[in-house]
Amino acid sequence: MGYRYNVSCSETMSKNWTPTAIDCYKSGCRCSQCNLYKIYFADSITKCKMKDTVIELVRKFGAPKEEEL
Repeated sequence: MGYRYNVSCSETMSKNWTPTAIDCYKSGCRCSQCNLYKIYFADSITKCKMKDTVIELVRKFGAPKEEEL
């Protein structure tokens, strides 16, 4: 099974694990549990791309280290 890079994932965002990306990873990328989603994306036509970023970070670096969680 080949992985196809999602071009919607920002190159800048996928360079390292950020606190927001770690929070998204810990919640299983469930937007219903995300405060940022509720504030910025719940009533918007724009889709949050954090899940794409988390998938790319896991692909590049693996899961975040235990001390980051």
